[in-house]
Amino acid sequence: MDVEKEVYQRLRQVKEPITEMDIVSLGLVEKVIADEDGVRIYLRLSEGLRHPFQNALSWPVKRRIVKDIVAILDDIARLEILDSRTLERYYPLEED
Repeated sequence: MDVEKEVYQRLRQVKEPITEMDIVSLGLVEKVIADEDGVRIYLRLSEGLRHPFQNALSWPVKRRIVKDIVAILDDIARLEILDSRTLERYYPLEED
């Protein structure tokens, strides 16, 4: 099995905390790219959020999803998780 297919399969174990449905079935995973630079996962976590207040309210859900993805893919080297709309990087976190 290629890396991208394996990542999609493993992402099916990550549940969206409110609905308890997997993030792949919900369409929250836009794409997975595996190449010589590592594995990048593009998530649709900011779609439909129009106001900064909505974005602030959604952070606990986003944080939980990203934390669960990192846990399930802890053996993947050079893993990066980004928002597909804003390209905001959720993981790895920027170090100050």
